[in-house]
Amino acid sequence: MTRVAVVAGGGEHTGPALALRLAAGGFDVALLGSEFTSADKTVRRVEEYGRQCIAVRAELTDARSVAAAFGRVRTALSSPAVLVTCVGPEPLPGGLPEDESADEQRYTAVRRALRPVFVCCQAGAGQLLRHRRGRIIVVAEPVNADGSTWRTTEPVLDGLLGFTRSAALELARSGTTVNLVAPADHADDSRAPAHRAVGDDSAGSYADGVAHVTEFLVDERAVGITGQAIRVAAARADVPLLRER
Repeated sequence: MTRVAVVAGGGEHTGPALALRLAAGGFDVALLGSEFTSADKTVRRVEEYGRQCIAVRAELTDARSVAAAFGRVRTALSSPAVLVTCVGPEPLPGGLPEDESADEQRYTAVRRALRPVFVCCQAGAGQLLRHRRGRIIVVAEPVNADGSTWRTTEPVLDGLLGFTRSAALELARSGTTVNLVAPADHADDSRAPAHRAVGDDSAGSYADGVAHVTEFLVDERAVGITGQAIRVAAARADVPLLRER
């Protein structure tokens, strides 16, 4: 039986790392996004595992565009059983003044970061329900940020946590699990390898760690794990999204 996974968004390293790990686990893979920096290379590498891989352009904040993209995935491959949506909010410039204009910019940035998760999950959930063992995994990308940028990234993380828990409850009876994978805080986590960049997809990088966690979450052994936030160490040179609560 063909199993299909959709990877929506994702950085230059996280997206390909996820696609390759899913392919190694027996999934055909569809890449969704508005920009592809290494799609051809990822497609070739997935095909080396004997799996199919397609890249479908879609504006992830636009519901019609994403719905059409899922339709193309269903036609070319099959209805997906796994949806991985990567979220990478762009930090605002430092030194924003404390006024209503700055607050509006932060609010807009938070909405822009969160919308792809909602849109992709709304479009994909109906197709995942057909499998009775669907998996939705939200991946928060690390962000290079100074202290002031936490005013944007912390609300994004809070939104992702709230969405994950709400969606997990809503989809529990259907057998679909929803989990969040996010960076650990290096102020409290000394396991991150200092010599590796976040973008590095080799062993020990954040992308590789996310791929490991995703590999487990899509397995039948993880059927009882839902509504959880799982932390993965990122490189020390970067400030991650997730802090100790």
